[in-house]
This record gives sequence, structure tokens and C-alpha cells, in this order.
Amino acid sequence: MIENENQKRERRHIDDLERLRRFRPIDDTFMRGLFRDNIPLAEFVLRIITGKPDLVITSCETQADMKRVTGARSVCLDAYATDNSGKKYDIEVQRADNGADPHRARYHSSIMDVENLDADQDYLALPDTYVIFITENDFFHQKQPVYFIQNMNITTGQQFNDGAYILYANGEYRGDSDIGKLMHDFNCADADDMHFALLAEKTRYLKE
Repeated sequence: MIENENQKRERRHIDDLERLRRFRPIDDTFMRGLFRDNIPLAEFVLRIITGKPDLVITSCETQADMKRVTGARSVCLDAYATDNSGKKYDIEVQRADNGADPHRARYHSSIMDVENLDADQDYLALPDTYVIFITENDFFHQKQPVYFIQNMNITTGQQFNDGAYILYANGEYRGDSDIGKLMHDFNCADADDMHFALLAEKTRYLKE
């Protein structure tokens, strides 16, 4: 039987709804929808992952395009946030391990630096930056909820204090802690299965 145009549109609509039902926050397309114009949710997620319960986010942009060096590879950040002290946060969800390669984290960190220092500014004006990968798998295979990475002076064993930080949130981690519950929620397709109302409500809204 040959479909007419109305039948084709209906079938595509049904297929789209089914794909939408399968989406989880760990899927980058859906995550951008969750964070768009939603500073409270970005703040809530960052407070848990960074372990800063008093963190205050003043802005959050999804799909932020950064390219200030001619010929350089551009970066489109999943979510780009700023807190009330000027610190910058890049939130990326990565389902595939190759998308969370440390070299990619390094590049994201460097391009945030370029984006946030003008020609007439001193280097000390660089804000602290946090590149945060929320990975579906335990990238470092150590069963930790969050891997916190910063540069060190290997010779002295002291922190380098350059203000650049990289965090990997382990999407496989589960537990009764807030980070365990958050990683559970990021892997849920059904809002009714989520622990946190703020995430569940926006998920339900986008899907229904």
C-alpha cells in the first residue's frame, strides 16, 4: 500500500514522538533543551557536581559558539554558564568515550581562556574556568562519582593555581548521595523515575 502525504506526515510524527520518549538528559540534544533559559537547573546541577552548595549562576547559554582565532577549530559548548564571581563553566555531556578524551577537555579549557581575555587585559584578569564532562561511562574506571583535575607542579607536588579545572562526572555512579541520584536521573527517560523534581519537571514538560 502506497502512503499518501498525510499518512507519511503522521508516521513521521509518531516516529518523532517515539524518539522523544527515549531521550534522556545524558543525550546532548535533550540536555540543551533542558538547560535552555533555565538558570535554576544549571545552578542546581553545578552545585552538586562541583560540591559548591552556595554557587550562584547569573547566566547560562546553550550551544555557545566560540571561535576568536582565525583558522582555529571552533567549539560549540553544550552549556556555558557564569557565576556571580565571574567564574566560567562549560558543561558537556558525552556518551562515547572518545568524546571525553583529555585532549578535548584541554582544548575546551584553552578556548574558554581565549574567549575571556581581551587584547588590553592582563593575564591575571583571566577568570577561573571549569570544563565539566558528564560521561555515560566511568571514563577512568575507578568507580568515583566525580574526577577533579587541575594542573600541578610535579617537582614540588604543589598545585599550579592557574585557575583551570576539569571535572568528569561519572554517569555510571549510583548511590544515596546527591551526585549518585543526579547521575541516575541523567540516565532516566521517564520523569516519573527521577529523584529531583527540578529535573523531572522540565523533562516532563519537554516530553509532554
